[in-house]
Amino acid sequence: MKTRREILEMAALAGAGTLVAGATAPKKTATPTPAAASRPMIKPRALKAGDTVGLITPSSYIFNTWRLDEAVARLDSALGLKSKLGRSVKARHGYMAGTEAERLEDLHAMFRDPAVAAVFCLEGGYGTERLLDRIDYDLIRKNPKILLGYSDITGLHLAVTKKSGVVTFHGPVAAGAIPRWTMERLKKALFAAEPIGELTNPPEEDPSWPQFPLHTVAAGTARGPIAGGNLTLISTTMGTPYEIETRGKILFLEDTGEAPYRVDRMLTQLKLAGKLQEAAGIVWGTCTDCSPIFPRSSYEINLSLSDLVDEILGGLGVPVLAGLVFGHTRERSTIPIGVECELDAGAKKVMITGAAAVP
Repeated sequence: MKTRREILEMAALAGAGTLVAGATAPKKTATPTPAAASRPMIKPRALKAGDTVGLITPSSYIFNTWRLDEAVARLDSALGLKSKLGRSVKARHGYMAGTEAERLEDLHAMFRDPAVAAVFCLEGGYGTERLLDRIDYDLIRKNPKILLGYSDITGLHLAVTKKSGVVTFHGPVAAGAIPRWTMERLKKALFAAEPIGELTNPPEEDPSWPQFPLHTVAAGTARGPIAGGNLTLISTTMGTPYEIETRGKILFLEDTGEAPYRVDRMLTQLKLAGKLQEAAGIVWGTCTDCSPIFPRSSYEINLSLSDLVDEILGGLGVPVLAGLVFGHTRERSTIPIGVECELDAGAKKVMITGAAAVP
């Protein structure tokens, strides 16, 4: 699996030619503040077999266009869904999938079209942030539909949550790998108008040496709406109108291809802005390929990711659980952004208690 940085580096080159260890903090039980729960989120309709989903590329250009055909076939065979490709899914503007105008038109067209029941992003990479100040958020609010994707799609999750007040879904991109376990979680999230329930990691082949261990960074319980996604996007939208709101919420964070010192920088930024302390609880997912194999300088390896998570997140006074699989990993859960969640970090449990969709 290629990291965000590798995708961007490959795209730029092509364009030029055309967890955890540490002590736990004292237990704390947190509940959302009235401000966090003041505006009910709008929930999209749950999918059913035979529905049509719109496929768009709001971020990076998909160099292997055969993957588009594979995505359409998989959605049909595995989910029983019909697909409608955006008009500009094969467009290209440097390393992005078309100009801003082309990508915006595809996004808007899918939300305008009454025959389209959901909008699935085909790929992440880079590019959603360039769209945020031109999106018609009233259109999305008046036509709420499932919006699915992760990585760079976090830009859309942040903006739509804040400006439209619509529940979105942090989950697989349609042109990426969707193994069986991930597909089962995706179905449960998108096709049922009831709470998802407990979020778990994939079964372990060797329980004595787990590949997906959960770790209590700071014990305690909390409840509140889910917020979050990709750490880089959350960091780069700070100071903008789309800045994440974390007060009274369960904050989910994950990333890929970032050296520990860069993760340190982004977490520290969020801490200095009060975003980490304001959260009711935090779920740290994974940071895939975030340890340099051949470090160029000592500051790249002074602290491990587990050191950073324990040091920065462990002393906040809020419950923190690490290791949940929901981001840049082969298997991943689908997380409904804006839906009520309960966290018991000491028991290593995360429960989605609110329904993410309506019948």
